[in-house]
Amino acid sequence: MQAENASKINQYVIVGGGIAGVSAAETIFAHEPDSEIILICGESTLPYFRMNLTRYLAGELEASSLPLHPEEWYPSKHITLMLETFVETIDPQEHLVLLQGGKRVHYDKLILATGASPNVPPIPGVDIPGVQTLRTIEDANRIQDASKNTAEVVCIGGGLLGLEVAGAIAHSGGKVTVLEAMPWLLPRQLDEPASKNLQARIESLGVKVIVGIKTQAIVGDDRVRAVVLEDGTELKADLVVISAGIKPNIDLACKVGAAVNRGVLVDAEMRTSVEDILAAGDLCEYGGQVYGLWVPAKAQGRIAGLTAVGLDEHISATPPSARLKVMGIDLFSIGKISPSEADEFVIAGEIDGNYYSFLFGRSLMLGAILIGNNRLSARIKRAVDNAEDFSTKLNRETPVEEVLKLLS
Repeated sequence: MQAENASKINQYVIVGGGIAGVSAAETIFAHEPDSEIILICGESTLPYFRMNLTRYLAGELEASSLPLHPEEWYPSKHITLMLETFVETIDPQEHLVLLQGGKRVHYDKLILATGASPNVPPIPGVDIPGVQTLRTIEDANRIQDASKNTAEVVCIGGGLLGLEVAGAIAHSGGKVTVLEAMPWLLPRQLDEPASKNLQARIESLGVKVIVGIKTQAIVGDDRVRAVVLEDGTELKADLVVISAGIKPNIDLACKVGAAVNRGVLVDAEMRTSVEDILAAGDLCEYGGQVYGLWVPAKAQGRIAGLTAVGLDEHISATPPSARLKVMGIDLFSIGKISPSEADEFVIAGEIDGNYYSFLFGRSLMLGAILIGNNRLSARIKRAVDNAEDFSTKLNRETPVEEVLKLLS
């Protein structure tokens, strides 16, 4: 299908400079190179690899290596990059974006890619100096500065970001304790046996992990002093980093009357309920799910860009997957991780220091967990994504070694 109105020079406005917004801009230029693209970003720096912030925090990367593209790339793609610019509201009838300061920007198609903000639980003391979240380069810089001469760091949250932050701070010399309210680490990506395996590896590297405990309060006067747990235990803390998930930034979408739930509701082409307004990335909810991950955000940005220029492609509802490297530990998780039906079963085991777990049901591989050797992750992803039939190859009694041979 050819792009609509190819002879007309359209103006596309994208609000948000994360991977979803940049991916949308790249796609629009690739298919409609004569169009005008305006990319509005609230941050003061060039759009960057947000997923590399923890590597930057650990001192493994310089700030100069974070940008997605050099500054000169944007005008070369007909992209007007507006940094430190904030949208006040949107007039969908007049197709206008109203910026703080009074400037108005016309759009033919508008893509909202405003991302998400850190979720901060209502813990007493979260506003005390020395309590941080990590979402931006500025956040990472503040954590770096605070941890330079810090002896004790408490990371609240044992999810993907929480563990990456803990690993980065430990790498730079901090003494770190991770708190997770759920019974085990990474409850969305790991079942309990896999999580216990990961926890043992993390603790062997000097990071203390406490699971199944809630934070009662953060205490301190002009600076954080300690974290108090619900059982009364007090953990000394010179720095507290909260990693408790994200909240989609839906305020702008709400102002224009777009349908929202946890995130902005979109269809398979990334359209919102408002004409000529699309959305992509961490603010979106599709198929009942807010992904909050880099790979889906990039894919959604691409689809939004295609839809904006009149091309027809649908987002695919692929099983969620996650890759984590923390303190040298490689981890891969995809799809469903625990059985819930009578015909579902797990084949798991540890071989040569590497942990493997595979969930099968209806003769299909429904999900998998790898800790250590991730060599088979691409092959496993294909098996899950393509609903590969294993009915003639294995059963409940098949040892994990045989599963690995089938996948090799």
